[in-house]
Amino acid sequence: MNPHSHSFSKIIDYFDFSDPIRTHILQNHPIGMFETEEELFKFIRKVGNEGGMDEKAESLIFDLEERINIVKHKLKFIEEDRKPSVLILSEVNPPVFEPSPYLAHLLRIAGAKMYSPDENVFNPSVILVISEQMEQQFGGLATLLSLEEWKNTDAVKDNRVFLIDGSEGFHSMDINVASNIEILAEILYPQYLTFGGNGESWVQFEL
Repeated sequence: MNPHSHSFSKIIDYFDFSDPIRTHILQNHPIGMFETEEELFKFIRKVGNEGGMDEKAESLIFDLEERINIVKHKLKFIEEDRKPSVLILSEVNPPVFEPSPYLAHLLRIAGAKMYSPDENVFNPSVILVISEQMEQQFGGLATLLSLEEWKNTDAVKDNRVFLIDGSEGFHSMDINVASNIEILAEILYPQYLTFGGNGESWVQFEL
């Protein structure tokens, strides 16, 4: 499924509309990508209003805003030069990089920056593997990190390699945006934030 249509469907599913209302909304709203939380919230509010569920829409928006603001508040004093560069992979054999604008946006909120594999010296400070088949990536990841180029990175030397359950979202902005941010922030700054995702939504790869 197209990630944008998947995001759209998640929002509609949240409201649990009756079939006539659901059909009407699906037919009258073109599927598009939300660039910011504000665009997402505007759409949630509009759909809730059309379906007669304004209160449910506002409750969702309030919850998402509050959770995102907690992360922003905790990490607002992280200086730019202290923010880790994060390399994101969707596959490890062979490695497939995921430099999506949405992931870059999430990382900015979570106090980090997207690592570009085009940089002169290959040296990410954190490596994240986001996969819906998270457990199947362990063997390939071990092989990849044993290669000279990879094992000499700060990420591997500092034991900052993690696997994330891709079924939690991470494809495009939807109602999982706060959960996505919390997962990244918890991985990157466990000394400041803990949301209970370790062992559930993500695991640290033991080198």
